[in-house]
Amino acid sequence: MEASEEIRRVVERLERAISEGDAASVLGRLTSDPGLLVIGSDPAEWWRGNEARLVWARQLEEFQASFKVTANRIEAWEEGGVGWASVQESVDWDGRTIDGRASYILHLEHGEWKVVHAHFSWPQRHVDVLGATMTTTLEQLEQSVQRTRPDLSQALDSEGTVTIVFTDIVDSTVWLSRLGDHAWRDLLRRHNIVVRDAVAAHGGRVVQTEGDGSMLAFANARRAVASAQEIQRGIADTFGHEAAPILVRIGIHTGDALNEADGYFGRSVHYAARVAANARGGEILVSSVVKELVSDLGVSFGDGRDVELKGLDGHHRLYTVEAD
Repeated sequence: MEASEEIRRVVERLERAISEGDAASVLGRLTSDPGLLVIGSDPAEWWRGNEARLVWARQLEEFQASFKVTANRIEAWEEGGVGWASVQESVDWDGRTIDGRASYILHLEHGEWKVVHAHFSWPQRHVDVLGATMTTTLEQLEQSVQRTRPDLSQALDSEGTVTIVFTDIVDSTVWLSRLGDHAWRDLLRRHNIVVRDAVAAHGGRVVQTEGDGSMLAFANARRAVASAQEIQRGIADTFGHEAAPILVRIGIHTGDALNEADGYFGRSVHYAARVAANARGGEILVSSVVKELVSDLGVSFGDGRDVELKGLDGHHRLYTVEAD
C-alpha cells in the first residue's frame, strides 16, 4: 500500500466537477458496473448501479446554482488495481458554510480509475446522535489520561525515564458510520486484543484506552518500538483482508518521568501525543530522542521530516520506523 498522487488528483478533479455541477464529468468518472454504490447523509441516499447515476445527476442539476464544494484535504492511497481516498471539504450552500466529508473507493478499469463507491456525510457530534460523548482525538485521550493520573511507576527504568506511546485508528468516525455500532464494537474489541498482546509481549503497560486510541508505557525505547512494530503487523494480519482494512497510526517519545505523589504527568506525555497526531495511517513515527536511543539496535528509519507540534515552540524532527 502506498500514497497515491494520481488518485489524489483524480479525486481533486472529481470534487471540482461536483462543485461546478458538471454532471458529464462526474458520471464519466463512475464505473458502469452494477455494483456501484453511492451513500449520502440522508437516510434515503443509498443508491446502486444506474439508480446512483440517475439520482446523482439530478442532484447536481438541483444544486448547481447555489452549491459549491471546496476540497480542503485529500488523502489518497492505492494497492494494485484498487485505490481509495478520503476528503475533508467545505460546502457553501445558501449563504452557509458546512463541513463535509467524502470517501471514495476506485478500481482500475482499462487503465483508468473509476469510482465504485462514494460516501458523503455531514459530521455530527456523538452527543447529538448518541446522547453521549466519546473520545475523538489524541488530545482528548491525553487529557483523559492526565485527569485519571495513572501510576506509571512499574513502567519506569532505573534512570527515571519512560517511553510513552500513543496509538489510534485513522478515520475512526468514517468507519463507525460505515460499519454501524455492532460491527464497530467488534472491530474495536479485536483491535484492542492486538494492542494488548503486543504490549504484554514487550513488557509494557496499557495505561489508558479511550475509544479507538490507547496510551502505552515502556521502560525503554527499544521495547516500545518493537511493540509498535508488532502492533502494526498484528493489525495488518487481522484486518488487512477484511472489508474494513483499518490503519493505525503510532507516535513514540521518551522523556523524563515526573514522579509526583499522585502519578506521572508532564511534557513527555504531551510530546508523544503530538508526535502521534502527525503520524499517517500504518506509520510508526518517533521523536529524535527515540531515534538516537534505538538506531544502534538494528532499527531502520526513513528520512526525517520537520514539523510543528501543537502547543510546542519551533520545529521538531520526527522519523518513521521502517518495517522490520
